[in-house]
Amino acid sequence: MSSQSRNFSLLELNGLSKSFGKVDVLKDISLSLESGSIHALLGENGAGKSTLIKILSGVEKPNLLKCKVRGEEIELEHARNQNVIGIRFIHQELQIIPHLSVAENILLGHHIPRKAGIFVDWRKAYSIAQESMDSLGITDINAKEKLSRLNVGDRMLVKLCGAFVSLPGIKEADLYVLDEPTASLNGTETDRLFKVLKKLKEHGKSILYVSHRLDEIFNLADKVSVLRDGEIVLKCDLEGLSSAHLTEAMTGRILDKSLPKRRTKIEIDKVLDVKDLSNERLKAISFSAQKGEILGLAGLIGSGRTELLRALIGADKLFSGEIQLSGKSIKPITTNMWQKKVSYIPEERRTQGLVMNQSVLFNTALSFFKKEAIYKIFFHLKLLLQKTTRVVKQVNLKATGVDQPIWQLSGGNQQKVMFARALWNQPDLLLLDEPTRGVDVGAKQEIYQIIREASETGTTIIMASSEWTEMISLCDRILVLSDGKIIESVETDGMTEAILLKRCYQPTTKAA
Repeated sequence: MSSQSRNFSLLELNGLSKSFGKVDVLKDISLSLESGSIHALLGENGAGKSTLIKILSGVEKPNLLKCKVRGEEIELEHARNQNVIGIRFIHQELQIIPHLSVAENILLGHHIPRKAGIFVDWRKAYSIAQESMDSLGITDINAKEKLSRLNVGDRMLVKLCGAFVSLPGIKEADLYVLDEPTASLNGTETDRLFKVLKKLKEHGKSILYVSHRLDEIFNLADKVSVLRDGEIVLKCDLEGLSSAHLTEAMTGRILDKSLPKRRTKIEIDKVLDVKDLSNERLKAISFSAQKGEILGLAGLIGSGRTELLRALIGADKLFSGEIQLSGKSIKPITTNMWQKKVSYIPEERRTQGLVMNQSVLFNTALSFFKKEAIYKIFFHLKLLLQKTTRVVKQVNLKATGVDQPIWQLSGGNQQKVMFARALWNQPDLLLLDEPTRGVDVGAKQEIYQIIREASETGTTIIMASSEWTEMISLCDRILVLSDGKIIESVETDGMTEAILLKRCYQPTTKAA
C-alpha cells in the first residue's frame, strides 16, 4: 500500500464539548486522526483524556460534536453502529475473567464459533485465539491455559490480543485506541507491542495512543495533542519537540524533575528483620530495614517483588521463616497488620485496593471500619470526618469533598486516596507496590514528596517499582531479586539505570 493511499484523515472531531452538570470536562476539542499514523494523546490525570475515549467508544455522549469519517460528515454513533468505521479499544484496567481460558478471554465480546449453531467449536476457538497471538508475536502462551495462571504482564498481552481478532462479519479495525497499554508490561513485552503497532501503521491503520511515558511517545508517535483542563493546548508533529516542552504543556508549569532528597539521617533502630522467608514463590529471603529507610525491591517480572510484599502484609501464606517487627516476632497471616501499624498499597488499585462505588471517606477510612464495631463508627463519626479531612489534605487530594465517589476521581487522585488510607495511622512500616503506576507526571512528583515526607517522619518504606529512575533517586538501598531470591543488596549512591538494569537482567550471586 502506498503512502498516498493511506495518509488521509480517517476521523475528524470538531467542536467536541462535554459537561457533567456545571463542570465543563471537554471544551471545543478538535482532533484529526490520520490513517497510517500514530497520534499521541497526552495530559495530566483529570485533563479529559478518559472522557474523550468514552465518547469515542459510545459510553458517554457529547453535548456538541461535528464528526467526519474519511471526509464525509456523519454522526459518530451512526458511524460506529453501521460499521462505517471500525474502532478497537485497549484499556489500562484489565477487563478479564481469570477462571476462563486464554482463548475465552481473547474472544470476549465476539461471537464464539459454534458447531451447528449450538456447541462451541473449541478447536476453531483456540485456532482463532492463537492466530491473534501470533499477530503479536506471542508464541509462549497456550490458548488453553487458565488466565489465572498467568502473570499481570501476560494477562495484558492476552487482553491486547482481543483487539486483533479477525472473524467473518466483523468490521476490520481502522482505528486502534490504546489507553496506557504498557502499564503492566516489562521492556520485552513493550517492545513486542510497539513492533505490532508499527506494523499496523505500515498497513494504513490509525492509532490513538494515550500514555504518561514520554519516552514511549517519542519512540512511537508521529503527532501529539496535549489536553489540559479539558482543552487542547498543543497540537503538532513530534519532530523537534522536547520532553520539557511536552511536560510544560501538560502541567502549565515548568516542573522540577529532581526528586526530593533526604534531609535527615536514617536512624540505627531496626524496624523490620526478616529471616529465611519461604513459600511457593520465595526462597530463603533474609534482610532488615532501619527506621526511616526507603528500601527498594528491583527485579524483572516474576522475580518475586510483589510476592515478598504480599507475604509481609499477610496476603500470601509462608511455609517457613521469621518476621520481627520492632523486635517482636509476628505471623502476618494470623495478624491484623494494620493494627500493628503496617500499611500496604497494592499494584492494582482498582481491583485490589479501592471500592469504586464508594466515597473518598469510605475508602480512606476502610481499615478503621474493619477494626471498629459499627456503634463506635457512628459514635466517632465527627472524629472520623476530621481525620479523613486531615489525611486527604496531607496528600493534596483534588476532590469536591470526602463524599465524592472514588470512580469520579482521576487515576492520580485515586492513588492519593490509597496513600491517605496508608498514612491514616502514621505507620511504622509502609509497603508500596508500583506506587506511581498509571499516574501522570505532575501527580508523580506529589507522590514522591509524600513518600519522602513519610520517610523523614520515621516510617520505614519498602517499595517495588519498574521505574528505575524513581527507585534510584528515592531509595537508600535496593535489593535485587531473581526467581524468588535476593541476589544482592546495593547502595544507590553512584547507581545508574544502566547498572541497575544490568544487575536485574544478569543477576550475580553475591550475598544480600
